[in-house]
Amino acid sequence: MRHLLLSTVALAALAGSAFAADLPSRKEAPVYIAPAPVFSWTGFYIGADIGGEFGSTSLHNSWTNWNSHSLDTSGVLGGGYVGYNYQVNQNFVIGVEGDFQGSSASKSWSWVGSNFAGDANVYTAKVQTNWLASINGRLGVAYDRALFYAIGGAAWAQGSASLSGAAPSGLFIGSVSKDANLSGFDVGGGVEYAFTPNWVGRVEYRYYDFGNYNVTPWAAAYTPIRLQTSVNTVRVGLAYLFSAPAPVVAKY
Repeated sequence: MRHLLLSTVALAALAGSAFAADLPSRKEAPVYIAPAPVFSWTGFYIGADIGGEFGSTSLHNSWTNWNSHSLDTSGVLGGGYVGYNYQVNQNFVIGVEGDFQGSSASKSWSWVGSNFAGDANVYTAKVQTNWLASINGRLGVAYDRALFYAIGGAAWAQGSASLSGAAPSGLFIGSVSKDANLSGFDVGGGVEYAFTPNWVGRVEYRYYDFGNYNVTPWAAAYTPIRLQTSVNTVRVGLAYLFSAPAPVVAKY
């Protein structure tokens, strides 16, 4: 009888263990971690920049003892820009941008030449860039918060040129100056990085070409001096992008 009772208890224990093994486990539910918002380049932006300008102005004339001379200008430029981006898909961004830059780039050159009467005189020419402006299209490739882009379009500038002359004795002969509103084109490229969903920094290179313009000397007997101007700029900027992150799609 005792052996029968012990056997019954053992069988009951084994059956209870097997039944407990078949019950579903009661583990804690995993903690949900929301995915990071997807960054979007689409939106209006406005920013400010500063950098350096390195230009070249070629002077061409035939009434002195030189026919051509190049003045390499340099200086600081700074201003602002505004534009709009549209992100076509995950990687491509197109846009339009306008900017205005003030400039301090200038250069002077003095030489000894002859006037129309054959007398030797000391002449001084000075060229300067006052401001640059442009309206451009942009095409870029985006890798999340980094954007590599090309830029190009129409450009304008105001260039100043002056010419003065004096005899070796110190006798002043005359001077003339001119502010020329120039038009041409610009091309370049750069990289932008979004530090936050709204603040975007950039580094950019731009090349400008404004063709030719003339400065007429103070005497009708002289032929005009023709100037040919090109400009290179390197600048850094910071802009505010008026856009919001794309909606987050929950994944379980």
